[in-house]
Amino acid sequence: MAQIDDKGFKEILQEAIERDGDFMKDLLSFMLQQLLEHERDNQIGVDKYERDDKQREGSRNGYKERTLNTILGKLDLKKPQIKEFPFKTMIFDNYQRSERTLLSAIQQMVIDGVSTNKVKKIVKKLDKDMSFSKSTVSRITGELDPIIDKWRNKELREHYAYIILDAIYLHIRENGEVIKRPILILIGVDKNGHRKVLSISIGYQEDEITWKAHIKVLKDRGLISMDLTISDVKKGLINALEEEFSRIPHQRCIVHFERNVPSKVPAKERKKLSKYLKQIYNAPDKEMALTVAQLIINRYRNTYPKVSDSLREKLEETLTFFSYPFKHHRKIRTTNQIEYLNKLIKKRSKVIGVFPNAKSVIRYISCLLMEIDEDWQTGRKYIRMDSLEENKLEEEFMEKLQRTKDEYKLDKELVAQ
Repeated sequence: MAQIDDKGFKEILQEAIERDGDFMKDLLSFMLQQLLEHERDNQIGVDKYERDDKQREGSRNGYKERTLNTILGKLDLKKPQIKEFPFKTMIFDNYQRSERTLLSAIQQMVIDGVSTNKVKKIVKKLDKDMSFSKSTVSRITGELDPIIDKWRNKELREHYAYIILDAIYLHIRENGEVIKRPILILIGVDKNGHRKVLSISIGYQEDEITWKAHIKVLKDRGLISMDLTISDVKKGLINALEEEFSRIPHQRCIVHFERNVPSKVPAKERKKLSKYLKQIYNAPDKEMALTVAQLIINRYRNTYPKVSDSLREKLEETLTFFSYPFKHHRKIRTTNQIEYLNKLIKKRSKVIGVFPNAKSVIRYISCLLMEIDEDWQTGRKYIRMDSLEENKLEEEFMEKLQRTKDEYKLDKELVAQ
């Protein structure tokens, strides 16, 4: 079989003596090329110039130029070709694994919000001979799409106790213009108390048609049962929920309501009104919450009637949570879980600024939410779904709370009106 070309080796040594060349790089190139030749001879069964048809499995068919990035720099090699079957080599197989590792790192950098230009600079520092254009980085990240599509279309066959819905707006370049488009996100709390990101999609506007289309996809994936939906009162979303989940109770986010009502009074009065509103939601039960609300209505009836009107007309839709286990109240009366995701998405997306297209937005947010979803599924439970014994303790606790609700401390000024 093939031997190391002694003449070629001596030429490299002589050249190193005669000029200030990169001896180690040239030597590595020579050795790897010799190894490629040796692998080819082994695969076709005969050495170069040897004529033995009984041993021959194939015939030489020239070379293809290949480069190999190493710690010594980029090497220019010639990959042998075999006419009858593909030539295989461990050299480039190992290289491809190393390359895939680097590509995975690039993908992760993009997911983490590192801009394309910064990715190019980082790669350049890692390897001065390796260069990635914007289109190359985009192609690399595009390899994530099959994984994302599988995650976004996964079947939803289990029952969810609570469903939370909201949207975030991001800037996207379309037809030469930069526009804001809503990204619809839905998360659920499963029967075991774990949170799960159930869906993400992009719309042109946050209206009833868009939300209905989003929910329809969820139904097609198997979302059929839940105990409660939680969201803000955006008209299009509420209409879609009433039509698609007509028999499912809905909880309006109290945070948005607590922000909206004080906007109806002068700035000097807002702090006091906000304090009164908090007493509604910190009440031990719905009966006491309605009692506190009536006191606030009476207090503002003549001075700021819009406050009283809002409480009379809209308060009830924020009190649905009182019908569910007491231990769950603080976690099901707001959309804080999606608000947290929205803040994280916005923080990361600041690095990107304007997304080049809608597909890049879905790719970016999906990758981010997939990581969060994995942490949620393997981490601590978000809500304890109590056993029958624990439910009995819950009932005893509520009975005790009912007996002591008269001791609930109302604001003295509110009571004394």
